[in-house]
Amino acid sequence: MAAESGHAGTQTLQRLADAMRGPLLRPGNPEYEERRRVWNGAIDRRPLAIACCADAEDVSIAVKFAAKERLPLTIRGGGHNVAGLAVRDGTLMLDLGALNRVEVDAQARIVRVEGGALWRDVDAATQPYGLATTGGFISSTGVGGLTLGGGVGWLMRRCGLAIDNLIAADVVLADGRCLVASADRHADLFWALRGGAGGFGVVTRFTFRLHAVGEVFAGAVFHPLEAAPALLRAFREFAPMAPEQGTLMLAFTTAPPAPFLPPQVHGQRVVALGYCWSGDPVRGEHALAPLIGFGQPLGRVGGIMPYAAWQQTFDVNAPAGDHHYWTTSTLDVLDDALIDALVPNAAAPPDALCDVHVYHLGGAVAALPADASAFVHRDAPFFINSIGRAQTAEKFTEVREWARGLRSSLAPWARDGMQANFAGEVRDWHEQTHDAVTRARLENLRRKYDPAGLLLPVRSD
Repeated sequence: MAAESGHAGTQTLQRLADAMRGPLLRPGNPEYEERRRVWNGAIDRRPLAIACCADAEDVSIAVKFAAKERLPLTIRGGGHNVAGLAVRDGTLMLDLGALNRVEVDAQARIVRVEGGALWRDVDAATQPYGLATTGGFISSTGVGGLTLGGGVGWLMRRCGLAIDNLIAADVVLADGRCLVASADRHADLFWALRGGAGGFGVVTRFTFRLHAVGEVFAGAVFHPLEAAPALLRAFREFAPMAPEQGTLMLAFTTAPPAPFLPPQVHGQRVVALGYCWSGDPVRGEHALAPLIGFGQPLGRVGGIMPYAAWQQTFDVNAPAGDHHYWTTSTLDVLDDALIDALVPNAAAPPDALCDVHVYHLGGAVAALPADASAFVHRDAPFFINSIGRAQTAEKFTEVREWARGLRSSLAPWARDGMQANFAGEVRDWHEQTHDAVTRARLENLRRKYDPAGLLLPVRSD
């Protein structure tokens, strides 16, 4: 369904506005300008109108309206998706920002989270009970988008992906009907929601399993750039035997002007090891010693801290409004030839704000069968994200081409496809996020639950 097929005029839109509890924002309204903007400043699109839903009933009303008018929909939860899937030109945006309530049942160890909440909202509610669930690497990320794409994060190797902790989802279908999807109710939809990257309905509430996570042993160790090859080899050797309580990341980044680093390296390119141990914090230092004790670092920061505090540590590196472009490579090995290809590109980005992140999976992520959900990358041992970032639009093309080029340089070692949460363009979301068998299964389910393609992102990139 193309955006041009919708014919909703002013009077027709007014009927929607009159039916909803929340406001309907249209061009010319100052709030429209604010809400059409998403986290990625490179996305500049203008929906026909923005339905600011006050509750699940508003969502159902707006979806029924869009179906009747043959008007494609987009869904804004946290608005953090780098490809800007939350907003398209000429469509109706459902803004779930007001649906951000979080309810904790500490005794049952579950949390119910509305579709517009951010992960920092979840952490704030669960941490007083010493509980948490996997919620990405940045606390400003929206719960909905991250979960529907799979949901890697600092707790994943011990607790599984976000989707592995999803117990149920309240969904408004493309015809406006409301249902609850779980392992024993609408199981095919539940399978698709867990890693299918959206397009099946509007999830107004997620129910997650919680784990005992209060304090973690976490931090970062900064090394000079020339140490990167040896550190990558050490990371490669440690990852297969790493205890599942530990999640590690190597980041090629620019040294911040922080007191724990020598002034002469401020603003210089470095490689940093980030780590989070979510088991007994006292055991963490010993368990991770082979890596956190590696070499002669420039400086280090961290220790035992609340998980919620660690989860916000890297928020400063993902500010709203900057121009971002991401892409990702899924890898079976980090051999020496790959390291030789990676390091020069990661060391010399076109903007100091660009990063390259090297992650390992395994642990609880790999414990489930490959077809347990629509997330198809759980058996991969490594993935590398190219994070292009600039503060100005003038630099965006250059950082985008650098990120694409870095991914191309890793292609000889990479699997086909990419994780949905790191797909930088709509066409990648359509074509690269699942293997052929999974993609066919998802397409069949979309035809079942959204036969008119109301919720499918338009290919306009």
